[in-house]
This record gives sequence, structure tokens and C-alpha cells, in this order.
Amino acid sequence: MISRKGCHLCEKVVDALNSFASKYDLDVQVVDISHDARLTNKYFLVIPVVQVDGKDVFEGKDMTSDSGFVTKLEQIFQQPSL
Repeated sequence: MISRKGCHLCEKVVDALNSFASKYDLDVQVVDISHDARLTNKYFLVIPVVQVDGKDVFEGKDMTSDSGFVTKLEQIFQQPSL
């Protein structure tokens, strides 16, 4: 999970990921972009970003509604290829 301190949307995504981490055997790790200029340049405008195996699979723009994003996130982890 790509995040930064003070990002309220990031906090919501982390909470959602943690809520179904055991169900999908997820190891939720948060990377703060503010400690890395390269990550800040790449992700500042699109955080929160969820990565699976190093691939970006969810971005802040995917948060179309306050609760709908949780469904979108869970659907990502329900895919058999993950």
C-alpha cells in the first residue's frame, strides 16, 4: 500500500485491507512516499495505491464512493490469479 502521512483516503484503504487480510492471507505493508523523492514524484497525485506483487492494482481514482471502494478492493483479492 503506497501512502503518505495525513492522507485520510489512505487510512480508509488501510483499514479496509486490514479488515479482510486474514480472509485472503494478505500481508499489508504501508510505504510512506514522503521518505522517497522518486515515489513522491510517481504517486503523489494518485495515492492511495494498492500493489499486489509489485503491480499497481488500485488507485485513489478508484474510490468512487465512500463504501463502494471496499467492494472493489475485495474483488481484486477474489481473483484466482492472485
